[in-house]
Amino acid sequence: MEDKSNNIQIQGIVEKSANNAKGLLEIMDFANKARTTHSTAANDTSSRSHSICQVLIRRNGSDVGKLVLVDLAGS
Repeated sequence: MEDKSNNIQIQGIVEKSANNAKGLLEIMDFANKARTTHSTAANDTSSRSHSICQVLIRRNGSDVGKLVLVDLAGS
């Protein structure tokens, strides 16, 4: 959603850090379990919430890469 100043505001967003692949997978599993699903005519476990996962790769305190994964509800 956009606020009065046209800045993007994401309700309920949480930022977490992981130091390795196992930690990242644990965070993604936690987030996936928090999502809401309901059955539809097309899909028994259709997602009813958007999900955004942004992975920043840092080396020596500097960002060296970014991967953004987006799952739109109902898509």
